Amino acid sequence: MNILWKKNLLPIITSMFLLGTSLIIGKNAEDSLITNLIIISAIGVDIKDEEFLVTVQAIDAPAVKDSASDKLGYILYQESGRTITEAMQKLHKTFSRYLFMDDIEVILISEELAKKRGIDDVINYLFLEQTISSNIFIFVSKAVSANDILATFRPFEKVSSRGIVDTIENIENYASFATPVYPNRVKNLLLNYPVVNNVIPYISLAGDVEEGISKDNTASYQPKTKTEINGMSYFKKDKLIDFLSTEESQHFLFLMDKVREGTLESNCPEGPGYFSYHLKKSKTKYDVSWNGSIPKISIKIKSNGRIIESTCKTNFEHPNMDLFKSQIKKQLEASITELIGKSQEERLDYVGFGKQIYLAAPSKWRKIEGEWESIFPNTLFEVKVDVSITRSGDAISLD
Repeated sequence: MNILWKKNLLPIITSMFLLGTSLIIGKNAEDSLITNLIIISAIGVDIKDEEFLVTVQAIDAPAVKDSASDKLGYILYQESGRTITEAMQKLHKTFSRYLFMDDIEVILISEELAKKRGIDDVINYLFLEQTISSNIFIFVSKAVSANDILATFRPFEKVSSRGIVDTIENIENYASFATPVYPNRVKNLLLNYPVVNNVIPYISLAGDVEEGISKDNTASYQPKTKTEINGMSYFKKDKLIDFLSTEESQHFLFLMDKVREGTLESNCPEGPGYFSYHLKKSKTKYDVSWNGSIPKISIKIKSNGRIIESTCKTNFEHPNMDLFKSQIKKQLEASITELIGKSQEERLDYVGFGKQIYLAAPSKWRKIEGEWESIFPNTLFEVKVDVSITRSGDAISLD
C-alpha cells in the first residue's frame, strides 16, 4: 500500500505544481494586460463647429473588479477632429497606454449629428477601423448629446455602456419595443436604398442632465436622472428623421417579426377598465399580390398569450374570452394600420414594404425601384391579426 502511495505521490505533486504555476502565470498575464492597455467600452459621436466631437469611455479595470469600491468604473475622454480618426489620434496625447478597442460594446450617435450630417461617415469608420468588432450595438441619443448619455451614472452598473447593452437585451427578450441593431445591417440598408430605411434604437434622459452626471445620482434611493431606451428612431437614407413612441415601436416590431415577449394594454371589451395581454409568441407573414404593376401587401399576424391582469367587470368564462380576443385583435389591427399610414404620409418606407416586394418578386421590384418613393404612399395593404389566449385565470374586479 505504501509503495503504491509513493508511486502516485510524484504525479500528484507535479499536477498541483503545474496548476499553481498556471494560475500565477494567468494572473500575471491578466495584470500585465490591464497595465499595458486602456480598454475602451463605448464611443460617443457628437458634432461641434462642423467637426466630430468624439467621447471614449475607458474602463478602470481595478475599480470594476472591486465591486465594493466606491471608485468610478470608467473615465471619459473627449477630443474633436475633422474625422473620427483624427479625434482618436488626439486622444493619444492623453493616454500613456495603447487604446484597446476590441471590447467596444456601444457606439452612440447624437441626434444633432444624425439629423445634420447623417450617420454614413460614422458607419464607414466602423467598417474601416479593423480593431472594432462588427457586433457592437448602435444607438441614437435623443435630445441630449452622446457624451451626456455615457456620462450619466446608472445604478447597479459601474460601466454605463454595459448597462445600456443589458437594457436593450432585456427589452428585446421581455418587452419587445426595441431591438439591437449592428453596423452590418445599417451599412447593408444604406447600400441597398430604397429597399428599406434604417430603424435604430434611441436613448434619452429622464431628468436633469447636470444631476445625472453627478455621482450623487447613484447615492439616492431614487435616482433623479435615468437613461431610458424608449423605442426606435427612423431614417431616410443616412439622415435621422424622427422617433417612434414606445407603443409605435412595439407595433413596428410586429411588422419586423421581432416580437418575442411583451405586454399590450387594452380597454375592457365591455364597460370601463383595462386589461393586460402578455404576449408569449408572435409570428408575422407577408403576401404580395399584384394589380398590373401595382403591388398589394397582405400582413398576417398570429399572436399567442395570456391575460395577466384585468380591472374589467367581464369575467373569462365561456364565451366571454372571445370578447377579449376581439378587443386585442381590433386594437392591434388599428394601431399597426395607423403606423403604416403614418409612414405613407411621410413618403418614407421604414416599415419594410419595399423589402417584402423585393423578396417576393425581384424582377418586378427592379421595374418600380426608381419610382418607389412615389409608389409607396399609394400602396394598398391589409392587416389581419389572429389572437389566441391561453392559461388565463378568472381575474375579475371585485366591488
